[in-house]
Amino acid sequence: MNLQKLFIANLKEYRKLRKISQLQLAEECESAQTYISELEMGKKSPSLLMVERIASALGIEAVNLFKDEAAPGSRKNLSHTQKQEMADRMHSALNKIIEDY
Repeated sequence: MNLQKLFIANLKEYRKLRKISQLQLAEECESAQTYISELEMGKKSPSLLMVERIASALGIEAVNLFKDEAAPGSRKNLSHTQKQEMADRMHSALNKIIEDY
């Protein structure tokens, strides 16, 4: 897979993993939602500064946006905060299931 395709796939996956919209990501990167959309469609390529901003906003290292083996959904690539947020969501969901049962 080429770098642009890896970047696009990883960008989408990490953004979805963080459960943020293109607009929210754009705001965190001081960019426009249309720019993030164009990145995800492969119509634009980011500068290195923008790659750093995106990675920071996603809570990952910039290099992870270009790794083929990154497996964005993998817990090993998540920050401690992201792991804690995931654990909290899972705990809440389990509590709801137990309460409803």
